Amino acid sequence: MKELWEQAILSYNLPLTILLGLVVVFWIFSLLGAVGMDALDIDLDADVEGNLGDVPAAILRVVNPGLIPVTVVLSILALLMWVSMMTLNFYFNPAQSWVLALGFFVASFFLGFIGTRLLTQPLVPLMKRLKDTEIVAPVIGQPGVVRSIELDSKYGQVEVERADGAPAILNARLSADSPAVPRGTQVVIVSRDEKSGVYLALAIPSDSEIS
Repeated sequence: MKELWEQAILSYNLPLTILLGLVVVFWIFSLLGAVGMDALDIDLDADVEGNLGDVPAAILRVVNPGLIPVTVVLSILALLMWVSMMTLNFYFNPAQSWVLALGFFVASFFLGFIGTRLLTQPLVPLMKRLKDTEIVAPVIGQPGVVRSIELDSKYGQVEVERADGAPAILNARLSADSPAVPRGTQVVIVSRDEKSGVYLALAIPSDSEIS
């Protein structure tokens, strides 16, 4: 464990160690409901090609963003790059050469890229089925319960029971003029933004608020 830590904080390994630490923090907050798993999701065709050009967009498609949540893709890539970088430098760079470390960083990127493709590819059919299920079983007009720490006009997650299958966990928002509501609040799904896939919810007043 000591050797692992010493290797992790070496100057050429430290950036990836910090990145991996941020990934771990993100998933902790995601499990607590403070952020959504799709927080970094993008419209690949519109955003990536528009900002980076056709070639980078084509390269990114190899690791399935758009089909697999971008946060999952980046998390796997960061983990694989960190493992590759640590392993290559530990066994093949005992003199701690920055020149070798730079070459290993490039190699780690390509190894992580390939590994991410291999690990995410089996998930593609599952993600497609989940999206198809959401389309087949619309939730507009259905009641739900806030499952994130809170639901406001910027972020939140709502659980909606469905007659067939498991409950749907939806990324939802309140209207801009609505106050935030805490976890457990009853809401109703009003509409869906077709571009972002985010649902608009309306909080259901409690009995005490009505009286």
